[in-house]
Amino acid sequence: MKQTKAVLLTVFVVTLGFLLQIYYINFSISNQIKIFENNILKEARMSFSSFLTMKMWNTTNNGVYVKEDESYTRISPIDMTKQIFDLSNRSNIQSYKITSLNPNNEDNKPNYFERRVLKEFEKKNISEVFEFNKNRNKLNYMAALTVTRACMECHTSQSYEIGDIRGGIRVTLDTSDYKEFYVNANKKRDYYMLFSFCISLGVFLVLIYFVNNIYKKHRTIMKISNKNRVLSQRYEYAINGSNDGLWDWNLRTNEVYFSKIWKGMLGYKDDELPSSLESWEKLVHPDDFEKATNDIKANHRGETTHYENVHRLRHKEGHWVWILDRGKTIFDEKGKAIRMVGFHTDVTKQKQLEVNLMRSEKNLLKAEKMSNLGHFRYDFKENVLTLSNNIKAVFGLDDETKITLEDLIKNFTHEEDRESVVKRFFLGKHKGRGYRTEYRIIRQSDKEIRHVNCNIEFKKNKNKEVDLVIGTIQDVTEFALIQNELSILRQAVEQAPISFVITNIKGEVEYVNSHFTKVSGYSFSEITGKNIDVLQSDTMSEEEYNTLWQTISSGKTWSGIFKNISKNKKEFWERAIIFPIFSKKDKKIINYMAIKQEITKEVKLQEELRDKEELMIAQSRHAAMGEMISMIAHQWRQPISVVAMSANNILMDVDLDMVDKEALKENAQDIISQTQYLSQTIEDFRNFFKPNKQKESFYIKDVFKDAFSVMGKTLENNNIEVNQEFTSNRKVNSFEKEFLQVVINILKNAKEVLVQREIEHKKIDVYEYLDGENIIIQVLDNAGGISEEIKDKIFEPYFTTKDELEGTGLGLYMSKTIVEKHLEGKIKAYNKDDGACFEIVLRGESV
Repeated sequence: MKQTKAVLLTVFVVTLGFLLQIYYINFSISNQIKIFENNILKEARMSFSSFLTMKMWNTTNNGVYVKEDESYTRISPIDMTKQIFDLSNRSNIQSYKITSLNPNNEDNKPNYFERRVLKEFEKKNISEVFEFNKNRNKLNYMAALTVTRACMECHTSQSYEIGDIRGGIRVTLDTSDYKEFYVNANKKRDYYMLFSFCISLGVFLVLIYFVNNIYKKHRTIMKISNKNRVLSQRYEYAINGSNDGLWDWNLRTNEVYFSKIWKGMLGYKDDELPSSLESWEKLVHPDDFEKATNDIKANHRGETTHYENVHRLRHKEGHWVWILDRGKTIFDEKGKAIRMVGFHTDVTKQKQLEVNLMRSEKNLLKAEKMSNLGHFRYDFKENVLTLSNNIKAVFGLDDETKITLEDLIKNFTHEEDRESVVKRFFLGKHKGRGYRTEYRIIRQSDKEIRHVNCNIEFKKNKNKEVDLVIGTIQDVTEFALIQNELSILRQAVEQAPISFVITNIKGEVEYVNSHFTKVSGYSFSEITGKNIDVLQSDTMSEEEYNTLWQTISSGKTWSGIFKNISKNKKEFWERAIIFPIFSKKDKKIINYMAIKQEITKEVKLQEELRDKEELMIAQSRHAAMGEMISMIAHQWRQPISVVAMSANNILMDVDLDMVDKEALKENAQDIISQTQYLSQTIEDFRNFFKPNKQKESFYIKDVFKDAFSVMGKTLENNNIEVNQEFTSNRKVNSFEKEFLQVVINILKNAKEVLVQREIEHKKIDVYEYLDGENIIIQVLDNAGGISEEIKDKIFEPYFTTKDELEGTGLGLYMSKTIVEKHLEGKIKAYNKDDGACFEIVLRGESV
């Protein structure tokens, strides 16, 4: 993916996330306000309904008798209504007013709000109206009154007919609590939006920073990788082509590397001679040891630019091999010697053939060609320059090209190095002292910049005047570039925002980069040599760690996530890839390498997401509470009426002194029966909202039994036939109350669509059966099925086909979340026969 596209994608994702947060905040706050308003509206409706029922009963019975002193006085329906209104109005909590456009009593004359509503009632556009005042501390609710036969007694003069709208009752409720909730909810909305904007802006800036940083580092790494691949090939070709023995001495750890060619010079195979300083010390001729050691130390102290020494080493077969030892010490930024790299060249033949100049010259030219080196000789007295054949190849010249000493020293030298090279040459000539230097030249054939190693020696005559200069120039470009690129690559690894760890086969740390020390708190010296399990936490079991080691020790790559503990005992999460490193020779595992990225913030975000899902489930359940209360209120109306009637009969019998023992017993028994029914309804409701965080074994049919105990009366009152068939006889081990919530959601949706579509013979079928180890639960209705336009959307959050006051759009979404994430099952919806079918698949307990 291109960087621009990644940035645009980041902008889109962050913007989308911000808009979704704003939508969710608005929806959540608005939904809370609507729920509060609906509860107030329900309270007003219930107050109106209760008053109307009482008034109708009083009107039907033509008033009530009230005991005053020793006699009963009849109170007419109108007087009773007035008295009730007066008592209610004094409470300041709720007040009533009965009014009409043509009132008998001037006190019942409608105000502006009541007159406007009554006109709408007469048009029969609406049957109720409610609105809050400007301060939202009062709710005015008004419902229409329809003329009945009992009303005609008092309102004959107004020419009303049965069925006419004769007026309305206005119920005023104190909504001070709602006002405070409304103001706080809107403040909360503003705070949440500001917080969401700040969070989104912060996330956007962080993501943009990381995207740019990642692509920048990616480009750098790719560039370094490509260069390193070429340079590594050149390095390998140069080493193999030169046939020189490479040695690399780490002065910090005193570790020494001898190449295969180096050992081969002395007749040893690669695994026959240990790569250590002691191996070299044992092989050096005793007469040459002190001089070689002194030259090496002088170069370490910086007294010489390059180290060069010729000494003898013992061959495996016992004879001595003459070695030209060349090297250079590498210093850190503080000037401390940290590394020394060089080559051993077998010069035994040269030593042996010194007596034979021709053969010596031939071997010299061959060696020059192999090492990309040329030599020259200049006689100041005769002004004669003698060049080897390979010197022109170094400078990219034709064989016929004539050059001078000035060309070698000055004209072919890179302009940035020219002054220092010329000064060094003439200073050496003045003092008659040889030197070695490195600088850049311009190869004439292609104008390419090359790095050369130049070694100059001055010869003096009897008068101690310099009359001869001998020099060698070797092209060391590949080696110089490789050293530079390897240094850059190491720096890139050290600065990478991920951890690199290399251990031996025992798990003991050999290398870590800077990011590892930053994350773990261990410095390089503290962690080196220790087993990597010092970071192990108790989150990952011993079995999982054993599996990890078995995987990588078998030559495979392991990847995964685990929690570690830093030096200061702080826990952090990492995503890691761990793989073995094999030796090139025998393909055996010699090291393990881990590439790790800290993901503590990511893990915490996932935990927060799970908490939000739990909160949404709770919100969904609480949203259902209002509907459940409505169901219970509906189921309670008839029992309460029976209790009230029985109690009234008892009181009337007592007041009239007409108490009959059998009648009294019958009325009391009715009261007991109805209160038991009310108590059982409350128990069913309480069990539905009882928290349940532990898995338990249960039968599917028992859950449906609980569901129908809550919803049964609602289904019965809507003439919905329910058929049930349970055949699996297998338990499920899961969260019973959460499954109950899913069942009630599905049954409630089926009931509502059957009522909404006015199906003549309403029916809900429930089937449960076993399919292998799975239990299949199907809930079917005959309401015509789900339309194709919304079939793929019904499980989406906040999607609903209901009115805003009736549905939140969370029911089926939370049902799917509960089934798939909590119950570890599956849920789907499809059309079957003449209705919709919701199918749930759960894992049954093993028998």
